[in-house]
Amino acid sequence: MGNLKYAVHAYAWTASWSNKTLDLIDRAKGLKFDVIEIPLMEIELVDPKKIKERLEQVGIGVCTSTVCSEAYDITSDDEAAVKGGLGYLKSCVRATAEMGATCFTGVTYSAIGRRIDSMPDERYWGRAAEALKQVAKLAADLGVTVGIEPVNRYETFLVNTCDQALKLREMIDEPNIGIHLDAYHMNIEENDFYEPTRKAAAFLCHYHLSESHRGTPGTGTVNWDDIFRALGEAKYSGLVGLESFSEVSDAMRAATCIWRQLAPSSDVLLTEGLKYLTALEKKYYE
Repeated sequence: MGNLKYAVHAYAWTASWSNKTLDLIDRAKGLKFDVIEIPLMEIELVDPKKIKERLEQVGIGVCTSTVCSEAYDITSDDEAAVKGGLGYLKSCVRATAEMGATCFTGVTYSAIGRRIDSMPDERYWGRAAEALKQVAKLAADLGVTVGIEPVNRYETFLVNTCDQALKLREMIDEPNIGIHLDAYHMNIEENDFYEPTRKAAAFLCHYHLSESHRGTPGTGTVNWDDIFRALGEAKYSGLVGLESFSEVSDAMRAATCIWRQLAPSSDVLLTEGLKYLTALEKKYYE
């Protein structure tokens, strides 16, 4: 398309990835996306070999992401959860490499939705950094970048802002740790969109271009001009993605908190959103 590589999250269409959903690779290509983002939450259902075969047949790229569960929480007081989380994240890295992807990201640093009773102290930061350093070393051997995605206060107690993601990255101190911003979460947690994007630009591995209500980009309150101005100034040429939800199944509704119809269909949302975003890219990358 241009300087940016546009990804679409498979959650636009399905709540669960398996070999039964391989046709979504074709669907993403048909909507003119460069990359499909495959969720690894149910890693036991993910077949990297089959995915790679289908990707090569269709001619589209791939990246992966996850959110860690309580059983895989590397910041936990429970040693079994820390050990489980480390093993799980390493499995995700291996699956990512096996399907031919070079970017694995998401809420890699703690359990999604976990609440604690006080401000997070250095114990939590230290546990996350120690585990992710081990994950990053394995990932480096396999040619994979591991991303840190700040998400809003209702979904994590640890990394809500770009500055916090940069802090954790510095603590991990491995060159293949990247930052993954998401405009939906930034709309809640950041003071603006330009400064966090500018700060993260040198370390960006992915950017979810999600609207403030997770509907079609351009129809909410996200300041898209500020985001693209910062990306253009930095000459960022990596992954950006649409993580939007329209056809939400009952299995996903509680997780996504989508209680109303945000677009006529996922395909309409994605098509209109991609058109809007590529026009902004053209404006700020000329």
